[in-house]
Amino acid sequence: MELERYDFESALEQGFKTLFDTAGLALRVADDMDEGELPDECIMLEINTGGPISDEHLNSEGVYDNYGGSFDVTVKSNRIAGDKVSSASTIRNRHNELVARTRKVLEEIDATALSTNWPGALSPTKIKPTGTVRENDNLSKITTLSYELQFRIT
Repeated sequence: MELERYDFESALEQGFKTLFDTAGLALRVADDMDEGELPDECIMLEINTGGPISDEHLNSEGVYDNYGGSFDVTVKSNRIAGDKVSSASTIRNRHNELVARTRKVLEEIDATALSTNWPGALSPTKIKPTGTVRENDNLSKITTLSYELQFRIT
């Protein structure tokens, strides 16, 4: 089996990055360290892969092919006096708009999005929201969206 198939995090992150780019949202992942400091308004993704989901899922080569894990998407923006207005009239501010757009991108992944953004041997099979944590201080707003992840190696 090709070694690249075992670089789970990079393959999954690249697919999410392409998905977000298509939706007009710039996503930063761990491999983007060479792109410099994070902008004041950014969306970041971190994937944590786990072990095989079941002993019953072995491919023809005797290698586990269904894995679990989790990921967090963090939306960060500057706090601005009166909050920067959202382009969507029904959403209170830009930060909330970015959070809503992020959720929408992740909730609307279908078979076409899977084949387009993860065309290789590794693809998500389940993405389930597990919670949200919101932080605010005098300078910024931060919202972290957490998800359960299952993926398959073909």
